[in-house]
Amino acid sequence: MKYFLLMILGALTLWGETMTPKQLRVLQSVRDVAKSIPDKNGKTYENTLSAICLTESDAGDNNIGDYHRKKSITKASLGPMQIQVRTARHVAQYVKKLSWLQKLTDIQIAARLLGDVRLSAKIATYYVVLLHEQRRNSFHAVSGYNGGMNNHPYYQKVMKNMAVVQKLVASGQLS
Repeated sequence: MKYFLLMILGALTLWGETMTPKQLRVLQSVRDVAKSIPDKNGKTYENTLSAICLTESDAGDNNIGDYHRKKSITKASLGPMQIQVRTARHVAQYVKKLSWLQKLTDIQIAARLLGDVRLSAKIATYYVVLLHEQRRNSFHAVSGYNGGMNNHPYYQKVMKNMAVVQKLVASGQLS
C-alpha cells in the first residue's frame, strides 16, 4: 500500500508540473476524443489538443475565461477547451455530426460547454482539424485556435505544454 501511495504521489508531480487526478481525467478525455477524429489524411491531434487544454484552462481547472460582469456568459470562453458559443456554432456549420448544436439557444450551448468535457473536446478537435486543413501549417492552425494567424506568444505556451503532455504520455499517465 505504501508503494502504491508513493507511486500515485510521484505520478501527480511531474517535472515541476503538478497534475491532479481530475486534470489527468480531463486530459485523457480530450485525448480519447481527439484520437477518434482524424483529418482527411488520417492524422489525429491528441497531443496538440491536450496541450491546448492545458494552455486554455489548466486541464479543466479554469472553465470560464474572458468573462466580465457586464458581459453575457454566452460571450465567454467556456469549458476545458475554452470554446466560445460563436465558435461552437461556426464549427457546427461545417461538421454534420455537430449540426444539432444549431437548434440550441446560446445559453443551452454555454451550459453544455461548461458541463460536458467530451463535447468541449469534440468541438475543439473538429475546430483544430478545420484550422489545419484551412491553414496547412501547425503554427498558423494553433495560432488560429486563439484568434490569430501569427500568435507567437500563444503558440509558445502551447508548445511548452506540448512538452508536458509528451512527458505525461511517456510516463504512462496519459495514453
